[in-house]
Amino acid sequence: MKKILGILILSFFLISNKTEAKTTICEITFYAGNIKYDCLMILNDTYSYGNNYMRVAYTINGNYIVINQRLSIEKQSLPDGNTYITASGYAVRFITNSFGQTYNPDKLSVLINAAGDIDQPKMGDATNAMMPVSYFKDISNDRLDYTYLKRFFLDGEPELYLLSSNNSNAVQIAPQTTYNTPTSQASTLIEFYNNTGSEISACYAYYDNNDKCWTSVGWYTIQPYSNRTIDIGNYTGNIYIRGRQGLVTEWGSGDGQFCVDATQAFKIKFADTKDCWSKKKFTKRNVVPGVNKWTFN
Repeated sequence: MKKILGILILSFFLISNKTEAKTTICEITFYAGNIKYDCLMILNDTYSYGNNYMRVAYTINGNYIVINQRLSIEKQSLPDGNTYITASGYAVRFITNSFGQTYNPDKLSVLINAAGDIDQPKMGDATNAMMPVSYFKDISNDRLDYTYLKRFFLDGEPELYLLSSNNSNAVQIAPQTTYNTPTSQASTLIEFYNNTGSEISACYAYYDNNDKCWTSVGWYTIQPYSNRTIDIGNYTGNIYIRGRQGLVTEWGSGDGQFCVDATQAFKIKFADTKDCWSKKKFTKRNVVPGVNKWTFN
């Protein structure tokens, strides 16, 4: 099992008197159980919940795996004048195929001394024994190459194009579009509710009147015991819904079958008739303008 890691991060990231926080991007490498973990950490806002994340790439049994985890940050001022920061991982999701593996959230630790200097970077194992990380580098001022970023991102992810097309000090995560109320009376909204204790990925298929075909769209991440609402425009009629949770649990009765992409975001036209590698079962639902609720139990 992968061990929990702790690291020391750049003082720029931790200084609280900065009025305008710059995005900090760090490369990190650590080893656990003879496995090498390469990390790309994106820190957009040290003290905003949900706005920081880290990609971790590693190889097991010849399978290249990438995960994403969000980071929540806590700061503590110590009596000796040092500042202690913890960055706790949460909401781990597999970007590539998990190949049957699991991944526990990482826990990052940072210590800045009273003079504002960083001590030596370290990591902690499952018993909190502190050890140096193998590699650590701030690349916030570097221009990130698309080929380099493809180690951590799939084509179609908005973060990939934002990071590769901008200098990193201007990077921001593309927000997920979520609506709590209808944007207009004509809008048809699908409200997905996750009534389980684990993250769910959802998708749907609708009939595109312009192209005269069924189109499947996904994936939309719904956190445990949370909802996410998707605006599908001025649409009335049948849609088809599917959900998945890891490699075992799935939702889809078989009312219809449509193409999906198992590893990344997708929008597939002629999804019902196209010859595709992955065609999955969906459940039919009639929707009308307003909020149309769907619960994954």
